[in-house]
Amino acid sequence: MIRLLHISDLHFGTVDTRLPEAVEAIAARLPPDAVIVSGDLTQRARAGQFDAAAAWLRRLPAPVLCVPGNHDAPLYNLVRRLAAPFAGYRRAFGPAEPGLTLPGVVVQGVNTANPLVWKSGILRRSSAARLAQAFAAAPAGAMRIAVLHHAPVPAADGTPADMADPPATLDRLAATGAEVVLSGHTHMPHSGIAGQAQGMLFLQAGTAISTRRKTGSNDLSVIEVAGPDLTLTSWVAPEGGAFAPRPPMRFRRQDGRWQALGAG
Repeated sequence: MIRLLHISDLHFGTVDTRLPEAVEAIAARLPPDAVIVSGDLTQRARAGQFDAAAAWLRRLPAPVLCVPGNHDAPLYNLVRRLAAPFAGYRRAFGPAEPGLTLPGVVVQGVNTANPLVWKSGILRRSSAARLAQAFAAAPAGAMRIAVLHHAPVPAADGTPADMADPPATLDRLAATGAEVVLSGHTHMPHSGIAGQAQGMLFLQAGTAISTRRKTGSNDLSVIEVAGPDLTLTSWVAPEGGAFAPRPPMRFRRQDGRWQALGAG
């Protein structure tokens, strides 16, 4: 079994100071085989925010795979946003589209942030090609997991996907061989199987440690993969409260399609 700790939307610069240590304690208790961060590591893409985020991630007891979000490109410095939008991110974290191979699991990150429009996302053809290459090279039977900041499916409250041409993006993702898609951006945890793409399971995490809450709570996800089975456990911290696990949700992939097995 492989265990992943999925966190998102850290927004260093707007961190609830109680929460980083709480996440560290959960990570130490697990511990995960890898930590996945699906974007928005900073609030305003400033050097000090990148440095603080990188220093905190180094305290977690596992390899970290992260991708940038729209907040990881400058908002107000238009010259930097257009000329070198992810220079600060790469200085702190390395490639914007990293990959990681674990026993029975291949994880590939892609950068969906679009500095031309700043907030909404895009799945570039080059990024889809990177996903397809990584998944084609994966060992037989390995779970293929894509990590994006923006998801091409609605948020938990039904808000439409903040992604250019969601139906085409779903088709492009499906063509890469992706089986699980981890994302953030909405600040609302959500899981589901898209009707258009039932071969993919979409798992969205909210904000792990930022005060920029949209549900009144912070959250993180623990994902356990064992063969074709995936178990998702959301840990939720109401504002001012402690993280506590919700009942796990179980999914199984069979004959190229996902089915929900229920909670508990």
